[in-house]
Amino acid sequence: MADTDTTWQYSEHMHADVTQTIVSRALPYSPVGITRVNTNRRHSGLTDPYERESAYLVILQLQPFGEQELWLAGKPAPHVPYGAGWLAIYDLERNWSANLIGEYDCMQFYIPQAALTETAKDLGIRAVQHLHCPPHLAVADPVVHHLSLALLPALAHPDHASALFVDHMALALRAHLVQHYSGVQVPSRRVQAGLAPWQEERAKALIMAHLDGEVLLETLAEACGVSRAHFAKAFRTSVGMPPHRWMVLQRIERAQHYLHHTQLPLGEIAQLCGFADQSHFTRTFGRVVGANPREWRRQKRH
Repeated sequence: MADTDTTWQYSEHMHADVTQTIVSRALPYSPVGITRVNTNRRHSGLTDPYERESAYLVILQLQPFGEQELWLAGKPAPHVPYGAGWLAIYDLERNWSANLIGEYDCMQFYIPQAALTETAKDLGIRAVQHLHCPPHLAVADPVVHHLSLALLPALAHPDHASALFVDHMALALRAHLVQHYSGVQVPSRRVQAGLAPWQEERAKALIMAHLDGEVLLETLAEACGVSRAHFAKAFRTSVGMPPHRWMVLQRIERAQHYLHHTQLPLGEIAQLCGFADQSHFTRTFGRVVGANPREWRRQKRH
């Protein structure tokens, strides 16, 4: 399942009551950290200092938040009250600190500069020098808000999160940030072409060969000879759904075969079909099929 790192450095600087982190390693040398932090306490206090680096912390508020004192290089920094779904970007080469007064619930996306460079290559544009949306210019961003909400189940159960899903979400996030906050003109694209028949066949075969484990978006894209961004869009055009969704449906179909034609226990079927454990299998099966695996097996045998 998706790599996790509960000690990811930017998940602890706020002293939150709850911290949930997953890490996308679609880019081997530029991992993207995705963290939800929240607390129901007031007066959390000062954030911890951090080592400055060439990276950004993109913060998306899941609930309104405005009670804080903010400093940049030791001087008061302007900021605005945030509504739910509002986004601000902190350049981590600069020295930010805050006194968190109110309750908060937010998503934090750690984006290294190297990840932006790779994204620019994927999009076929010139190098991205910076992302710009400081706290006093925070904006509502429904795209990042939607991506954040879609990631919440993976954050709540990181051991159950598909690496293919997390990488797909991270890819969409990086592309959106570059397109909207880098100041680089991204040319409009014609209608996205799908995969060639051989590419679709190869991608599906790779996914099927890894149903009991994981396959990375980068692996699929390389097998098809295209960039990650191109592959993700082309697969959806050809198949009608993202690759991680197609993979889940194939796992369910394989599980149905085992349920109908074997006496294997549910825990063993879960393992054979790439689910983290029986509870993960049961939840996913119920969501897709509308009945839990035990009930479905009983119905098919009567």
